[in-house]
Amino acid sequence: MDFLKSLVPAVISGEGPIEHGGALPKDTGPRLLRMKRLGLLVMGHTIDEDPVDPMMEVDPGIGSSRPARNGARLKASAPVSSSVSRRRAPTSVTPLSWEKHNIAAMSSITIDPELKPGEFVIKSLFAEFAVLAEKKIEMVMAEPLEKPLSRSLQRGEDAQFDQLISSMSSIAEHCLPSLLRTLFDWYRRQSGTEDESYEYRPRSSTKSKGDEQHRDKDYLLERRDLAIDFIFCLVSVEVLKQIPLHPVPDVLVHEVLNLAFKHFKHKEGYCGPNTGNVHIIADLYAEVIGVLTQSKFQAVRKKFITELKELRQKEQSPYVVQSIISLIMGMKFFRVKMYPVEDFEASFQFMQECAQYFLEVKDKDIKHALAGLFVEILIPVAAAVKNEVNVPCLKNFVEMLYQTTFDLSSRKKHSLALYPLVTCLLCVSQKQFFLNNWHIFLQNCLSHLKMPSNNSIRKQIETLQVSYLASVTCP
Repeated sequence: MDFLKSLVPAVISGEGPIEHGGALPKDTGPRLLRMKRLGLLVMGHTIDEDPVDPMMEVDPGIGSSRPARNGARLKASAPVSSSVSRRRAPTSVTPLSWEKHNIAAMSSITIDPELKPGEFVIKSLFAEFAVLAEKKIEMVMAEPLEKPLSRSLQRGEDAQFDQLISSMSSIAEHCLPSLLRTLFDWYRRQSGTEDESYEYRPRSSTKSKGDEQHRDKDYLLERRDLAIDFIFCLVSVEVLKQIPLHPVPDVLVHEVLNLAFKHFKHKEGYCGPNTGNVHIIADLYAEVIGVLTQSKFQAVRKKFITELKELRQKEQSPYVVQSIISLIMGMKFFRVKMYPVEDFEASFQFMQECAQYFLEVKDKDIKHALAGLFVEILIPVAAAVKNEVNVPCLKNFVEMLYQTTFDLSSRKKHSLALYPLVTCLLCVSQKQFFLNNWHIFLQNCLSHLKMPSNNSIRKQIETLQVSYLASVTCP
């Protein structure tokens, strides 16, 4: 839908006055009023009508008054421009708190009376998103650089913005490709990355260390870039959940993948006040990938394997090791689909590919990162499995990893990282395999209880006990 893309320049680039929820076009017939009610209800606003002077009408864009052709006017709890004078009938309704603070910032959109109701709703939603997002970006720019972005932008901090994103998710069920394209247009214009070959790099790394004035400015601009990424990820996580209901072209899927994996690249030599925020954004893009794997798993798998293969071909160095670890952590929100069985098997075939790399790699840190990834993925599987899973791919995965992992866990440098993995492998294994091996691992755990980090070992023992009770009581 081209009207979505046409909205972005007007909202973002400042080419024209944009107002939300305010001025009506000249034709204020019953059909347009119904469309406005629909849009405002979707955004969670309340609606009522009050009489207005039939001789007065607001002129959109300039705030002047002139004789009206229609006496009906719509009033809602959406913010309106302070530059537009309106006469209101006496009412007992108290404005919402966010209305009081946002009146000067919000403007009104002139809606074409010939638009379909659905188009009106989507344009209204995205217009409000663009305005609220800009306010949030300005807010975090005014905060200290040391303050994590998650404290200001995370879910639950702003009920109005959360509700708006939820509404966009609902609308995406009917127009996901158009909404995604518009979201990417907004992202590119905000971050100045219209060039598709753009590769994310922290701004502060582009200046010399001695240039204090430019460096401080770059830190601030970098914080703005990260805030844009934060908001983009929040929306992407919600709207991409609708892919099973409204498939999207592969080109859009690859665009999401390329953007996410660019943020998984290790930033060599970067050290600044935004370091923590860079990691937060990487985690958010990992969450985006986690949502995408539920409907586009093969595309995600292919992208991950390709990126990993490229890094493995490079000569090993601290930078390459950290890049591989960052790439691995980008998959930590991947979850195995338990049904249908074809998807379950495809997930564990991917796990076997990762397991083969785990057995081959020599670097300790990469092994520990892979072990952590396996634990993140296997815990939900172990929790969901009520009875023995007799699927060859899972059985092969457990047998492929168990003995090597168990042997390594007895070494002090590997014990903390690999004990949870051994426990998870036993919990998802077949009954006879578990009964043959659990007591050996239990003895190993008991022998290490005197270690300073014995809290982790106690957790493994408790998990083994629960799994044992389940295995002996299940038929």
